[in-house]
Amino acid sequence: MANRIDVAGVIERQSNRGFFIAILVLVATASFFEGIDAQIQGYTAPTITKLWHIQKAGFTPVFVFFQVGFMIGAMGFGNLGDYLGRRIMIITGVLLFGAFTVAGGFCGDVSSLVATRFVSGIFLGAAVPNAIALMVDYSPQNRRAFNVGVMFTLYTLGSAGGGFISAWLVPSFGWQSVYFVCGLLAMAFSAVLFFWLPESIRHMVIRRKSRPALIVVMQRLAPDAVINSETEFFIPRASDRKPWFTELFQQKRAAMTLCLWGAYGVNLMGVIFVASWMPTVFNDGGLSVSSAVIATSLYQCGGAAGSMLFGWILDRALGIFRLSLICLVAIPVIISIGYATGFPALLLLLTFMAGIFIIGTQNGLNALSGMLYPTYLRATGSGWTSGTGRIGAILGPVLGGMLISMKLPLTSICLILAIPSLCAAGLVLGINHFRPLLDQDQGELEVVT
Repeated sequence: MANRIDVAGVIERQSNRGFFIAILVLVATASFFEGIDAQIQGYTAPTITKLWHIQKAGFTPVFVFFQVGFMIGAMGFGNLGDYLGRRIMIITGVLLFGAFTVAGGFCGDVSSLVATRFVSGIFLGAAVPNAIALMVDYSPQNRRAFNVGVMFTLYTLGSAGGGFISAWLVPSFGWQSVYFVCGLLAMAFSAVLFFWLPESIRHMVIRRKSRPALIVVMQRLAPDAVINSETEFFIPRASDRKPWFTELFQQKRAAMTLCLWGAYGVNLMGVIFVASWMPTVFNDGGLSVSSAVIATSLYQCGGAAGSMLFGWILDRALGIFRLSLICLVAIPVIISIGYATGFPALLLLLTFMAGIFIIGTQNGLNALSGMLYPTYLRATGSGWTSGTGRIGAILGPVLGGMLISMKLPLTSICLILAIPSLCAAGLVLGINHFRPLLDQDQGELEVVT
């Protein structure tokens, strides 16, 4: 009788903890560069609008088309990870969004900057869902959300780090230096990923990828495993169905999927609204450009703390229900920011707290987008969640531009900004309600390689 190895069981046992930690470090570092790239236009917007003598609202297309690019990349290319593999999509995405970030430093007008940020968004959108899928694939079930939270902690710290980098580089070397430095670092790290990042072993089993490559990964994952020419690798109750888009609505997934998309979109509208326009709004409110950027960086730092905390919460009982309550707690914090402009220390504290609740919730939803779907559909589910959610990300900068052009007081802007958190709370409750209806084993078979 052939020797059989349960791949899912090996992952649950984590006998070689060092191998998993190496994967976590690689994916989290890639996420750090992705976070820098995602917010770089917000940190350089105040300087660029002044140098190019354009209205602040005239910079809106840069924000919008970056999000459109991300949406196209997540929905159009993110799901390729379920066919070609997570690894190749992450490496290609990091390399090319870095290259087009560098290209952005050579731009001299809004149109060319829009074009480079649009293409950079496409490749960033292709990489992020596959990073989520790879992390979930290698995580034990009781640590999936937490490990994705760690990954997005680095993503959020990258977003914050971009602010500190901008505050340091722009006064001495100009806004272009931020694009050059951050883009080149991402391109260099793609080479590290090429040599060290493994493919998802779950994906290799389900898609029956190269057996020699699978054995190499298994020997690193479980050095004590006995492997010979007759060894069979299997995943109990896994499916080798095609990851078509329509699968997201099969097997009682439809209502859950729609609630997930809605929650992701409305909350992301608030996240991007703040990240894109906060430096400009605070600058108009009397803070220096550097202070406004640092305040926004604290917002991202709060998100980093929230990502790990909410990841831990989601791995516990009633985790999704608790996430809906967190959305409600965000509302008074957001509203209070509008009344704190005359108190710098309080403003920084509230901005940090807003990051905990708003960005932390978003990264919790990122984790759910990978956890709620089976392995064969994981990159597709995460990609379409990220992609459809970009509708909210597109509306965020547009709404911000409209409110700024209307010259509304910050108190009114913050009151409006609290509405997405209220909507997100209701939709997360919907996810919690429909999630128990799922039967992931229904119609699924044991896959053997």
